[in-house]
Amino acid sequence: MNPSTVSGKFSTALTKMTKADAMAPIVALEGTVVAGRTYQAYKRGKWDEARERFIEETMGSIVWLSGVGAMNKLGDKIVAKILKKPNAYFDVGTDKVLRTPFENFMTKVAPKGFSPKQVALIKGAKVLSSIIITNLFIGFVVPKVNQALTRHVIHNRNRQPETKTGQNPSFKGAGINAINAFTNAIENTNTGKLLSSDVGIAGGRMYNARRKEERREVAIRDIGSIYFYMWAQGHVINLMNLIESGKATRLNPSTAQLLTGRLSEFLQDREMSVEEFRKAVLGQNITLPEGLEFESAKQSGWEKFRKKQPLEVIKLSEVEKVVKDPEILARAREMSKLQPERVGEAVLTKQQLIDSFNKAEINDPKFLDKAFTEFTGGTHKEEFRYISNKKLYKLKSEMEHYVETICKSAKDGKVTQDILAKAQKKNLGLSCLNFIAGFGFAAAMLSTYIPKIQYYVTKKTTGVDAFPGTYDYKEHHEVQA
Repeated sequence: MNPSTVSGKFSTALTKMTKADAMAPIVALEGTVVAGRTYQAYKRGKWDEARERFIEETMGSIVWLSGVGAMNKLGDKIVAKILKKPNAYFDVGTDKVLRTPFENFMTKVAPKGFSPKQVALIKGAKVLSSIIITNLFIGFVVPKVNQALTRHVIHNRNRQPETKTGQNPSFKGAGINAINAFTNAIENTNTGKLLSSDVGIAGGRMYNARRKEERREVAIRDIGSIYFYMWAQGHVINLMNLIESGKATRLNPSTAQLLTGRLSEFLQDREMSVEEFRKAVLGQNITLPEGLEFESAKQSGWEKFRKKQPLEVIKLSEVEKVVKDPEILARAREMSKLQPERVGEAVLTKQQLIDSFNKAEINDPKFLDKAFTEFTGGTHKEEFRYISNKKLYKLKSEMEHYVETICKSAKDGKVTQDILAKAQKKNLGLSCLNFIAGFGFAAAMLSTYIPKIQYYVTKKTTGVDAFPGTYDYKEHHEVQA
């Protein structure tokens, strides 16, 4: 049995659901939220409140999940026309010394008559416009339409005889860097996209609330939901990983499958001692030769406060002046291809150079390219796109930890094909269990308990358990919304 064939499609699907910046679990979560909140609304306010909640949650979900992204794509076409450069699509994120898509674009494409700052401002204005339009629609248009529909329904109901219906259920410059950092956060991270909508949605709904009780409920629901939408699932998963292995992260099932296939080919039909296996797969400590000078990214105040090591890189041409071993040079050249050239020149990180000297299975640049391609869809090598080196080497760190768990599971001191298969199955099972736990917790809070809390606060402060949209708490009677 080849372990690499174990549950391939399921591993891929689960990986998409468990990536740090994945949209898939949020989409799935929204389905439970719409159903749960509509049901809770019906229990209190019957069809009037249920209808408003269903329309608001459904429209909010569509716009929240895809509104900023859709407006950004439209904006990209406008930006391309302004710059007079067809298909002028580029990222502005950077780690300062390794991946510099904005500098690559300005150097290679160079829109005539536009300075780097002007291009950055145009790109930033595009992103800001997408946020404003999206927020205005969901925060102001949808509530007004919803309220008008409720008034219309109640008006028609009051004109009819009473019935029993309703009873059934790079470039230097702080200014450019700041603009580009903001633009990249909104344009290329789901967290940025969704949070940029949250503020406007909550603010617009609160502004358009019909009475203070409804405004308070909106605040509890919308502001109280942000954590459970954005971070709760990940925190539960990290906590369960920490309890199980002592490490908060876990290798995603797709990469685990890819790595298991690689290790299976390496091991073949033999068995190896744990010591031999660890050394062959992970290598050993390496000291680089003298004479290699690295560039460092300038650290921000926050990075200095956290005492983070700056990213260090070196030009491939500088490596070729010092290193003469043809095998190491060949590996270094392959390592430099794991990211696009920086303004026309090949570079590699200090860690990549160390890995070039440290000949081990997990440091093979062709294997790393395969793993990074599966993880990023090939974005890691595109010259006008950005993905952080930190994210890629976090993945490599998780692969190394996965190999360590294989070594620990070899209780008789031997690593075999059976050990590899069991490790992959265990990783897949725990990934699935942890995802269900995180998803279930967030779904329960968003669909059931947050609505219950907002209803409880209204009842506690007014003495009446009624939908604020159709009830006047001062006069204590139903109103025409």
